[in-house]
Amino acid sequence: MFLYPALTIGFLFVAVPLLVHLINMLRHRRQKWAAMDFLLASYRKQKKWIRLRQILLLLSRLAVAAVLIAMLCGWTGGGPILGVLGGSTTHHVVVLDDSYSMGDSSGGVSAYVRSLQTLQDLTRRLASDDGIHELTVMRSSRAAMTVRGGSDSGDSAADLSAQTITSDARLINRVMSTEVSPIQTDLVAALDLAGELIRTAPADQKVLYIASDFRQRDWASPQRIAESMRAISSDDVSIRMIDCAIQPVSNLAVTDIAPVRDVWVAGVPVVVNATLRNYGPNNVSNVPLEVKVYHYSAELGQPDPTLAVSGRVESLPALVIESLEAGAEITKTFQVFIAEQGTHAIEVSLPEDSLAIDNSRTCTLPLSDAEKVLIVDGSTDGRGAYHVASVLDPGSQVRIGAIPDIQPLSFLRSATAETLATYRAIYLIDVPEISENVADALDRYVRLGGGLAWFLGNEINKDSYNEQLLAGDRRLLPLPLETQTDVPPPSEASSADVIFGDAPELLAPLRAGGDAALSLIGLSRSWTLETPSLEQPDDTDRPRVRVAIQRRDGAPLVTQHDVDRGRIITVLTGLDGSWTNWPGDPTFVVFLLQANADLWSGAAPPTQRFIDEAVNRQVALSAYAPEATYVPAAMEPPRVPIEVAANVIEDAAEPFASIAQFAWDPTELVIDGEANLNDLLRPGIAEWVLTRSDGRGQVIPVASVLRTGEGDLRRADSAAIQQDLLPIEVKFLSSDDWTAQYQTAGSSTLALLLLGLLGTLLAAEQTLAYWASYHAPASGTQKSKRSFLNHQGPFSVRGGR
Repeated sequence: MFLYPALTIGFLFVAVPLLVHLINMLRHRRQKWAAMDFLLASYRKQKKWIRLRQILLLLSRLAVAAVLIAMLCGWTGGGPILGVLGGSTTHHVVVLDDSYSMGDSSGGVSAYVRSLQTLQDLTRRLASDDGIHELTVMRSSRAAMTVRGGSDSGDSAADLSAQTITSDARLINRVMSTEVSPIQTDLVAALDLAGELIRTAPADQKVLYIASDFRQRDWASPQRIAESMRAISSDDVSIRMIDCAIQPVSNLAVTDIAPVRDVWVAGVPVVVNATLRNYGPNNVSNVPLEVKVYHYSAELGQPDPTLAVSGRVESLPALVIESLEAGAEITKTFQVFIAEQGTHAIEVSLPEDSLAIDNSRTCTLPLSDAEKVLIVDGSTDGRGAYHVASVLDPGSQVRIGAIPDIQPLSFLRSATAETLATYRAIYLIDVPEISENVADALDRYVRLGGGLAWFLGNEINKDSYNEQLLAGDRRLLPLPLETQTDVPPPSEASSADVIFGDAPELLAPLRAGGDAALSLIGLSRSWTLETPSLEQPDDTDRPRVRVAIQRRDGAPLVTQHDVDRGRIITVLTGLDGSWTNWPGDPTFVVFLLQANADLWSGAAPPTQRFIDEAVNRQVALSAYAPEATYVPAAMEPPRVPIEVAANVIEDAAEPFASIAQFAWDPTELVIDGEANLNDLLRPGIAEWVLTRSDGRGQVIPVASVLRTGEGDLRRADSAAIQQDLLPIEVKFLSSDDWTAQYQTAGSSTLALLLLGLLGTLLAAEQTLAYWASYHAPASGTQKSKRSFLNHQGPFSVRGGR
């Protein structure tokens, strides 16, 4: 009812004229005087008329005071009452963009806070307007998660759905308490669900409000958004777009952090890459990058919810970004040394800027003890096994993390998936033939995350390899083997026997030197792979094959491809020295170390998860209890644990192989109406708390990270957006203009009426005051006497001398 309720205390001022009147009445004194008897007699005869004039004068002064205070308090009138008695119905649908770019605090206040202020101003305005007003509020993050969960119900995504606005402003309290979401999303899902609510809700008029920050990444080419808005646009729907952001000041973000693919073993240094991007409009220099390592020892059995992270904190020396141009990206590299086995966590963070949520990023580092690798050499002299084992275990004080286990061919013939599972990687060198049992065991091993390397020399049976390794859905070779082919003689274009291919990460340390780094490798002969013909049907199950090294004529020599969780590296030449001198070249050491790290990484658990992905954890039921606790990351403690029950996957053939799967999906929480979803989606270090079969607890960190892209705060032009949305007519307003407009527009018409009423009351008060008071006549005694008799009721006389 009032824009400024605190000023309503001023209505006490209305009592002032009444008090003055009462005080004046107390000032009269009784005094005996003969002439007064005549006056009193006249007064008794006219006292009703005199009192009426005094009452009217008093009421006019009280009304003047009341109207003046009502204007100062911003009285908005009795619109809701009039609406209930018979006004039109208007449905107001507000779409709030709460993607994390709305946390941009350029100018001191975040864009999301401005959007909430817009909603509050609108609600106050509608509470004072005539007619019936219904309000729907929908946040883009909830809408996106609802659609992702398979629901198309706008009611389940909306914070408020067609709620009638009354004078009670508590209707939007729940929305006003929300914060910007850590989810990256556009407005398409929210507009689609809002459109469904607009079409189904009965109303005489419909208004759609879009409160967003209108960044270039979403609105430079708004085809999808325009399509959703066209489905909403109609004659009875008006669209207003409220721009809640201002020109961004600066934003430096950590866009990635990950340990380099390697043999992650306790006691061996691990290289970590942190990538940073300058999204701001200005160059930056001398920016510190803080690095922390969180140690989770085996003795840590329970989390500490009163701390942001339960692990022991170790601060590493800060890195410095000397300079970074606007829009540029840089990768900083540092080493982490942890002597303890287990999963640990790493965090890098930047100083605060206009968008604080992307200033830090985390990853986990799973460290195991040294593990065995299987080496089987089919040649009689075992030279290939010697070359591989000497690189993986050079002896002395150098620790690679691999323990070579050289086995004869007979071991491979009797191997099963269970025996192979004890090895982290398998190297098969010049194995003549592959049986179906071996192929099946290798296929299961790779699909579960194992690494397999082939070295194919002169003695292998091509038909056995093609039939067994590519039978059914097996993809243990990149393509079928074709023939052994000599390397053509050098030409003017290329004199080196081998050159780099299209898989740079496998030989990353050598790529800086170009093809010259491989110039000392001699190659006379190798296997070639079949090339699929255009007449053959496209095999959609064929893995993507990348070539790390190729021959002079372009034929592959070293390939890499993935099968489910595992990785396979195929070298189309042997290691016995008959076809190549590569084992004696220093580049072979680099290649084998990189290949071993690549093969190990397939079985390593992921080092991070996106915050809006389902949370999953699988453990052996024989080693862990089927109950666990998940402690989400939090900006500030305390953290609230979530109890999670396992879905037990039984294995009838092998009960000891049964799996306990813990999982919860954020999309299900949205559909179920979870109000504090954002608290469960905080980026940072979350923690699983598992219970071992012996009753001891185990805390395992999980790195929850943002999806990148929202940090780009460049603004889109409103005129260009309006042009792209044609023929849809939209009205653009900044949040500041909106606030100014609705603080005054809500009472502008009523203010004019009150101002006119105040003027009328003041004129009436002056007239009544003149009428009820004595005024001396212009001239003449008789005229003065008559005037005295006519205007001074209590003192007038009749007759006499």
